[in-house]
Amino acid sequence: MSGVAAKPHAFRRPELQCAGAVYLTLATGTGLVALALQSTWSPAATILLLPVFVVGAIAAARSSTELWRERRASQLGANVKRTLATLGPSYRVVTRGSAMPDRDSHVAIGPNGIFLILSSDDGGRVTANDQRLFVNARLPWRNLVEDCRVEALRVADRVQRTLGRPVPIHAVLCFTRALVAVGQEIRGVKIVQVPRLARLIESVAAPTPLAVGDVEAVRAALVQTVAEASPRPVFRLTPRRAETPIERPLTLVGRPSTPHRYRS
Repeated sequence: MSGVAAKPHAFRRPELQCAGAVYLTLATGTGLVALALQSTWSPAATILLLPVFVVGAIAAARSSTELWRERRASQLGANVKRTLATLGPSYRVVTRGSAMPDRDSHVAIGPNGIFLILSSDDGGRVTANDQRLFVNARLPWRNLVEDCRVEALRVADRVQRTLGRPVPIHAVLCFTRALVAVGQEIRGVKIVQVPRLARLIESVAAPTPLAVGDVEAVRAALVQTVAEASPRPVFRLTPRRAETPIERPLTLVGRPSTPHRYRS
């Protein structure tokens, strides 16, 4: 059965939502000030406008925060993509989604291996002590190293099912704004800042280089995984017909009845 994909409505964009909420807040706020300055103050009109002003202010704050997070996430992804674009022509890059607004993940596939890059927008100074990562001398609110390892295991499982053999995955945690002062790996995760990302990937040596066909096969498999992770809603063009109920024979439960015998 054919279907069409749903298109996002124009008024559901974050920019228009934020503009509408700000306009509603300004309009109701101006009305409340005008009512307060009038000689004949109307309590009823003030009571009617005050809840609208409060709701509009809350909506404006939420929508502006969401808009700022989306802009920040898009800038984060652009910085990492710009750095990965400097890799050689033998590399292929696949962008993966992330549930966190300040996190983004990419996979770089090249002849020297497969690299899972989890990027973070945390700022400050990144250090390590006793196999633990610190941002501004504090533990981050999320375990970034463990998140990177989990993402690398998922990619490794997909690659093994595609190529039919296990291939080592290099987990890389990349900071776009922080100054990284970590000189060693933490539980198998490489820590780097974005200007040194491409140099780190190209400097890794592989004992068995990947063939060109393997690189393309892994790229196609990861692209398909990203497409399957974000399915599009499908609407039916014709209503589904009511299915005819299937008649089932009745089953008698219990002792069968004995036929009545007439005495002659």
